[in-house]
Amino acid sequence: MVTGQVRTPTPPTARRQAANESRFGRRFLLGFMGASAGAFALSFTVVPLFVTKVLEIAVQEIAPGDQLVYSAIGLNGAAAGTPVKASDVQQGLSVQAFPKGKADNQQNLIELVRIAAGEGPDGLLAYSAICTHLGCVVMAKLVQGELACPCHNSHFAPENGAVASGPAPRPLPSLPIAVGADGTITATGPFNAPVGVI
Repeated sequence: MVTGQVRTPTPPTARRQAANESRFGRRFLLGFMGASAGAFALSFTVVPLFVTKVLEIAVQEIAPGDQLVYSAIGLNGAAAGTPVKASDVQQGLSVQAFPKGKADNQQNLIELVRIAAGEGPDGLLAYSAICTHLGCVVMAKLVQGELACPCHNSHFAPENGAVASGPAPRPLPSLPIAVGADGTITATGPFNAPVGVI
């Protein structure tokens, strides 16, 4: 007599059921892998298109007729966004401004400086407030009578924006301006040269 395990034959229906379950599991796994691969491939086509669209934000630049407004708290305590009046900027003072509604583009930051006594357009000049060395913002106030960049100590002459000292390779671009009957300042054209680093 032989002792040991006795193997009970598996009924055919149980074998078919196990085979079907195994096929279903394989089909599910293959389908899942296919869907994952498709989603992965799709991410390389759809996502870049979406990201590119998001990054295409329209940048508004200074245009003739743009009114200049304080970029921060201005002279005489005026709030940011308040129109700059020519009479606010006295001789030897400077202030930073943006074109109204265009403060989201730092390249639009303007340095207004008065080099001669008066309240109108005489002696009032406007330059880009972006240093031509590495694109830092120049200081809002004159330093020893000059426009100064705090990053690498470039200094610019307030009379013409020329480099007085430091590593800046070229003058600050100037902006043509006009003073209206109400004393507000508007741009009459774009900067005369590229802003910042070129």
